[in-house]
Amino acid sequence: MSPLVSNFIELSLNKENENQWCLVLCKLLQKQNNNLPFVLSIHHRDSLEWEETHYLKQYDCFSQHWIGGIIYLPHDSDKIKVSIPQNSKTSPVLSSIKIIPLSRLQAGILLALSSPQTIIKTILGSPTHLKKRLRTALHHQYNQSKIHLTYKDWCDLYDRWGQQEKEILYQSPFYNQWPVIHSLIYNPPDSHYPETDISLDQQWPTPRKADQSYVAILQNGEVLSDHALAIFADQATRENYPAALYADSDMFDHNHQRSTPHFKPDIGYSILASGLLTQDIWLFRQDIFDSYQQQHPTNYNSAYTHRLALALYLGNQNLSVHHVPFILSHRQITPGTAAIKAMHQIIKRDLLSRNWIGEIQDNIFPLKINLISDHIPVSLIIPTTISSKTIRNAILSILHKTHYPNTEIILVISQPAPLSRAQRYYLRPLLKHQNLRVVWLKTDSFNFSQSCNFGIQHAKHDFFAIVNDDVRPKASKWLSYMMGHMQNDDVGAVGAKLYYPNGQIQHAGIIMGAANLCEHAGRFQQSNRFTLTYDHDVSAVTGACMLIRRSAYNQVQGFDETYEIAYNDVDFCLKLRKANYRIIQCQHAELIHYESLSLGNHYTGRRAGKERQEILSIRSKWKSVCNNDPFYNPNLSLQRGMDGEPAFPPRITRPFATFSPFNK
Repeated sequence: MSPLVSNFIELSLNKENENQWCLVLCKLLQKQNNNLPFVLSIHHRDSLEWEETHYLKQYDCFSQHWIGGIIYLPHDSDKIKVSIPQNSKTSPVLSSIKIIPLSRLQAGILLALSSPQTIIKTILGSPTHLKKRLRTALHHQYNQSKIHLTYKDWCDLYDRWGQQEKEILYQSPFYNQWPVIHSLIYNPPDSHYPETDISLDQQWPTPRKADQSYVAILQNGEVLSDHALAIFADQATRENYPAALYADSDMFDHNHQRSTPHFKPDIGYSILASGLLTQDIWLFRQDIFDSYQQQHPTNYNSAYTHRLALALYLGNQNLSVHHVPFILSHRQITPGTAAIKAMHQIIKRDLLSRNWIGEIQDNIFPLKINLISDHIPVSLIIPTTISSKTIRNAILSILHKTHYPNTEIILVISQPAPLSRAQRYYLRPLLKHQNLRVVWLKTDSFNFSQSCNFGIQHAKHDFFAIVNDDVRPKASKWLSYMMGHMQNDDVGAVGAKLYYPNGQIQHAGIIMGAANLCEHAGRFQQSNRFTLTYDHDVSAVTGACMLIRRSAYNQVQGFDETYEIAYNDVDFCLKLRKANYRIIQCQHAELIHYESLSLGNHYTGRRAGKERQEILSIRSKWKSVCNNDPFYNPNLSLQRGMDGEPAFPPRITRPFATFSPFNK
C-alpha cells in the first residue's frame, strides 16, 4: 500500500503477481461527482512502456470512496498506475492503492456478477461448446469495464480554447504564409450566396502575403467553431498547401447543445462515396477549384453534392487531401431528399466512369454502396486440421453456401503423419466436391503463415481467399461482395465481417494501437454505427477470412512465417499498405466465426511465452502505425471495448505538426 496523495499513484509488483488475476482497489479522499475516468495502466518490464488497460469504476462503501476493477497481470509486468485524464481540473484525490490476488475461479465469479444476465443466457444456451462460450462471455465482461463518459465531458476537457492557446495559434511561424480563404455558402434548396471573403478572426487580421487561396464550401446551417478557418489556414501552410482539407464535426441538438461527434478517418474511396466525409465544410485550393469548374460547369443544388463531386475529382487526379483532426464545424441540418438523389447520380456516374459494378441503396444517407463482382475465378485456401465434426460441417457450409460461379477449394492439412482414421472419416464427404483438392504439408506443428503460403503455391487463380476452417457464411454472396472491391486495382486485400455464434461482432476490421497493439473493431458489440456497417479502408483485417490479390501478395513476399499463429495477418496487411495497396473491410460479407475452435489456445506448450515476443516484434516493426492508425481518428479511444468512443485524453495536441503513418 502507498500513502501517496496525488492525481496518479503507482505500485510496484512482486514476481508472484505476474500471470495473475487481481482485484485492484484505490482509495479516494473524497467522492467524485463528475463522470471522469480513472485509468489503470500496466508497466511492462520488457518494453519499458505503460499500457492503458481499463477505466476503473467508483464505489461507495460505509462512507468511504473507492475505485476498482479486475485485471489480469501478464508476464513481465512490474508496476501498475492509476491516474486521471490529462487536462482534468480535479484536485488530488488518490490516497492509496491495493492489489488483491484472485484465482481464475474467483475472477470468473466476480466478472459474472458484474453482468449475471449475460452469463445466465450463455449457460442456458445449447450445451455445444458451452465452455468456450462461457470463456468468451467472461472475456467480454473483462473488456467491457465501461463507465459513463459523455461527449460533454470530452468537450469540457479537450475542446476549449483559452487565451493562451489562441495566442499560440496566431503566433504560428507560418502565419505570414497563411492562405486567403473565400466562401461559397449554399442556401437550401437551389440558391447560394455569392462568393465572399471570410475573416479569419475579428481580433487578428488575415495575412495577405500568401500566394495561395482556398474556397470553403458550406451549407447554410453549418456553424464554424471559433478559429476554425485560422486552424485550416495554419494546417494548409504546414502541409504545403494540399489540394483540399476537411475536419471533424458534430451536431447541435434541439437544445443547441453539442452532440453526435463525427471523428473522421483519413480518406478512402468507399467512405468518400458514402458522402459522410463531405457532409461538412471542405476547403479546396483555388486553382484546382477553378480548373474543375471549367471542366464541369455544373449547377449543384447543395454543398453536399458540390463537395462530393469535387472530392471524387481530387481522388481521380491523385491529388493530396489533408484531414484536420479537430472538430471545426457543427451541423444543424442533414442532407434532404433532393441532395441525396443528386449524390446518388454523382456516384452512379463515377462508378460507370471506372467501369465498376455496385449496388446503391435508395433513400439512405450516408449512401450505402455495395460493390459486387462474380466473374473472376477465385481460389479458397482453408488451412485445417480436419479434427472434428464441427470443422467438417463448417467447411461443408463454405462449399454449399458460397454462390460464386468459379472457385477452387484447397484444403491445407499440416501434420507430420498420415491422416488418422477419424480425419479420413471427416474428410470423406468433402472429397465428393469436384472443385476441392487436399494438399499435405508435412510439419511437426501448425504454422498458419506456412500453411497459407503453401496453399497459395498450389492455387491456380490470380485472386485467393484465406478462410479459417471454423467459419460459416451467413449469406451466399459474401465472396461476390469482397471481390467487388478488387475492381479497384489499388486494393491488395479485403476482409469480412465476422460474428460470434451469439450474434455479437467478432471482427469488423482491425484498429492499430488499440489494446496496446491492435484490436478487432466492434468486438463483443451489436452496434450499427457507421464504421461497423459500411465498407471502408482499414490498416489491417483478420486472416480468418481475407481475400488477396496475387500480384500484391508476390510484391510483399507473402506471409512472414516467423509469426506462426497470430499477428501474421496484421504484419501482412501492413506490408501491403506500405507498398501502397489499400486494405478494405467489407461489412456486407458476413460470416460466423467459432474463433480458434480447431486449435484452442494459441500459446500453450512449446509456444508458451511466444505471444509477448510477437507483440514486441510487431510493435517494433510497425511502431509508427501502431502510434497512429490513419483510419482511426486520434480523438477516439484505444481502450479495450471502447472503440468508437471519445478518448480521454486524445492523441493529438494543439498546435500540432505533420506526421506520416509509415516510416519511409
